[in-house]
Amino acid sequence: MTFLFNSLVKKGFDVKLHDVLFEEDSVQCVIEQFSPDYIGLSLRNIDDVKVDSTRYFIPEVVKLIEAIRSVSTAPIILGGSGFSLFPMELMNLTGADFGLCGEAEVSLPMLLDILNISDRSLIEKEFTTTPGLVYKGKQGPVQNEYEREIYAQNDKIEYPRELVTRYLDASSMVNIQTQRGCPFSCCYCSYPVIEGKTVRFRPAEAVVDEIESLSRAGARYFYIVDSVFNINRNHVVSFCEEIIRRKITVSWSCFLRPAGMTFDLMELMARAGLKHIEFGSDSLCDEILHNYTKGFTFDDILQSSELARKANIHYAHFLIPGGPGEREDTLQTTFRNSLFLKKTVLFPFIGMRILPSTKLHTISIEQNVILNDSSLLEPAFYISPYISKDIIDKMLVEFHKQSPRWIISEPDTAQLAVMNGLRKKGVCGPLWEFLAS
Repeated sequence: MTFLFNSLVKKGFDVKLHDVLFEEDSVQCVIEQFSPDYIGLSLRNIDDVKVDSTRYFIPEVVKLIEAIRSVSTAPIILGGSGFSLFPMELMNLTGADFGLCGEAEVSLPMLLDILNISDRSLIEKEFTTTPGLVYKGKQGPVQNEYEREIYAQNDKIEYPRELVTRYLDASSMVNIQTQRGCPFSCCYCSYPVIEGKTVRFRPAEAVVDEIESLSRAGARYFYIVDSVFNINRNHVVSFCEEIIRRKITVSWSCFLRPAGMTFDLMELMARAGLKHIEFGSDSLCDEILHNYTKGFTFDDILQSSELARKANIHYAHFLIPGGPGEREDTLQTTFRNSLFLKKTVLFPFIGMRILPSTKLHTISIEQNVILNDSSLLEPAFYISPYISKDIIDKMLVEFHKQSPRWIISEPDTAQLAVMNGLRKKGVCGPLWEFLAS
């Protein structure tokens, strides 16, 4: 959203950001005060991707749009990663006026300029050439083609002060993006679908400029939201060396691929302030890693974990039991291999959310989990036909007794009390390291 904010401000638009999940004022109140000519809604997630008691967000989006319509006639424009996966369905379901698929830093200002044209016939002609635009045609929504890899934010980003202050007051933590795109082929993942497979790296100088600016505003911890931070070694090195060169004292965390790591690189990240690593391991069994098309092995995972431990960086592994090919014996292999990982926590999430244009989508059709024409807007999950969810649940509960660092439920009262106490003392970050053993 901050990228869009900057693109619009640079084009001369007056912009107000409102986080409906965070801010106390109702969206109706904000609209009545600001009186916008256009209203954009960014939909990051369709649901919470939990196979148990799944929370489906779209009914809340529909209610939000109804609330907006009650106080404003301004055109509503949908966007965001969630919208980009299901543009036609969401246009029909929400009744929004327009939508933009993919990166909108270029297309959103373009659309607003078009909407300001007085000649209606010219407006409709321009609609057809706006990349990623979804608009109402005579026979229903029309979606334009778009390039997923057109934009790279090379300039320093200015963060809206009012919104940043509220985030910092709540957590002292801010998110940072250093790149877009993902060249990998994890069977379930929508990042290559949404952002493209070509990676666009932001200059280290621009990213560290933001970190310096936000640090002066009170940020003490940064989370790098890149799909995978260590896609390119040179990018990681440039970022870390820029922080070290400027002698900035910051703490940060990121999502890493547990492959291709060296101690020199891990130690450099530690010197630059890296405190927490979230490894997207998914499984600790080589057969399942192959089925998930991860492109690395358990030996890679073990080596990466040891490098993090020796560099005194906290690390956790995120796992997805129950994906393609999972059986009881492969899950037992994951359990056994987890015992080789020292001083860590493991977060298992059962089943895979089926998303369009992924390899898992094709597998799910081939295995009759879903129909070829099934709408995936309402959550659908894949669990291997060779094992059931109930069996996975029972196996997790049983192994948790042997290895409590497998986190199979929400933190208990005592753990929450410890974490809240640490936050009150100014400790930042995810704090899951206090569950490690």
